[in-house]
Amino acid sequence: MYNLLSQINWLEVAFSVPALLIALTFHEFCHGLAATILGDDTPRLQGRLSPNPLRHLDLVGTIMLFLFKFGWAKPVEVNPNNFRIGRKIGMAIVAVAGPLSNLLLAVGAAFCMKFIDSGVIPSNPYFYTFFYMLMLYNVCFAAFNILPLPPLDGSKVVALILPDEWVDTVYGNTQLFTLLLVLFATTGYVGKFMTPLVNWVYYFINMIVY
Repeated sequence: MYNLLSQINWLEVAFSVPALLIALTFHEFCHGLAATILGDDTPRLQGRLSPNPLRHLDLVGTIMLFLFKFGWAKPVEVNPNNFRIGRKIGMAIVAVAGPLSNLLLAVGAAFCMKFIDSGVIPSNPYFYTFFYMLMLYNVCFAAFNILPLPPLDGSKVVALILPDEWVDTVYGNTQLFTLLLVLFATTGYVGKFMTPLVNWVYYFINMIVY
């Protein structure tokens, strides 16, 4: 046990936790904000328009994330019948708000790292580690959630071009698809799809920041 604990990078752990909480919280908050802007008050009534991570964390999903690098937050509930625009378009916009928020945070973290490198922000290994972990988590969340697999956000964008009966069938079996997603993630198959997406996101960030 001592040998195992001695191999842990505690500095990385110390900054991983707040970076992870920020990424998860902002992702779910932006889902709720987008739904609210479109006319659905459900997220606000359920307390999801909050910067408090405890409002958004799922206990099992958080433990899975730390243990297996795969997990989830508490989904933001919305009522698409309240949207001022079409149901499918509204759901797609609400879905995209999550990965887009992670992309914006990743870009912001990359800029902070650049400012540290250039001396605009005083050089500090603790700051740099935090912003690096913040960028890393947000890049991974953006890439993972845009995958077109239910119940991930990307599936709601794909739903725009699917017939309504197909969409109802898919989301009527969300639990089954969730179990399949967990299986694919723990066996490494999801990583094969994520790798090119992560590389593309890093390329996009480098184009903007550098």
